[in-house]
Amino acid sequence: PVAAVNPDSTPTATEPKVDLEFLFNGENPTSLEQLREMQDRVREVYQKIKPATVNIRMQEAQGTGVIVSKDGYILTAAHVIGDPGQEAIITFPDGRTVKAKTLGINARFDSGMLRINDKDESFPYLDLGVSEDLVKGQWVIAIGHPGGLDKDRGLVLRVGRLLSTSHEVLQTDCVLVGGDSGGPLVDMNGDLIGIHSRIGIELWLNMHVPIDVFLDQWDQLADGENIGRKQVAYLGFSLEGNTNEISMIDSDSPADKAGLKTKDKIIRFIGSEVTTKKEIASAFDKVAIGDEIEITIVRDEQEKIIKLTVGKTYK
Repeated sequence: PVAAVNPDSTPTATEPKVDLEFLFNGENPTSLEQLREMQDRVREVYQKIKPATVNIRMQEAQGTGVIVSKDGYILTAAHVIGDPGQEAIITFPDGRTVKAKTLGINARFDSGMLRINDKDESFPYLDLGVSEDLVKGQWVIAIGHPGGLDKDRGLVLRVGRLLSTSHEVLQTDCVLVGGDSGGPLVDMNGDLIGIHSRIGIELWLNMHVPIDVFLDQWDQLADGENIGRKQVAYLGFSLEGNTNEISMIDSDSPADKAGLKTKDKIIRFIGSEVTTKKEIASAFDKVAIGDEIEITIVRDEQEKIIKLTVGKTYK
């Protein structure tokens, strides 16, 4: 129902000539004047949200996020960033890149948070709205990087309506595809009301995490919690069958950082002589996250003591 818009064009700075209440109460525009004012409002909102909308790259995977504070906190979908404590590459609309750390997630709601590493810089950010007061049929705007970052194309904007609302999920008819996940859903004032989460059976039937979900769990997300999952001690290596020989080491894990290698044979684990996977697992039950431990291995027929700090993972 909205005429084609070039969102990068600048709207004329004039007072609205018609009542724009229909944008918020679920009604349709009823005149050409309302459509024109709606078109100008879409351009205006786009200019507001564009600087704060970023591409998130996690190794080979990509998604979208939105900066919500001048000190670099970013909201996105949990499935975009995975577990807490990882590094992400953030790309701004102007092509500039910075690094960020993944903070907390809630896999049940698909909510996630990051923070840009450079804490001395001020970043463009979007104001938070309130999703509890949204109305079915209300006009909304979705923005993101469909298909991933495309420097020639840039961000893509879609206008749609709220099909249903609840505390746990918003549903709209804004067309979304892979790569849009984690991007902002805003009202016609440009306030953030949701984060793109799941694409429905049809491209125009999509789910978004309400902003109130993020507000309810803000402190936990900011503290790096993996909400709903239990933290457990983690070293990051696997053993061959029931032997004491290391068969695989997770990249960037405590074991990897400490210098353990595949084919190493563990003969002593925190003071206990070990020859099997079962004996190593029994000794590992006594350690806690953050403990400094010693592991004695045999490598190239020589004994070597490896010191490492026990990390954490989730289950």
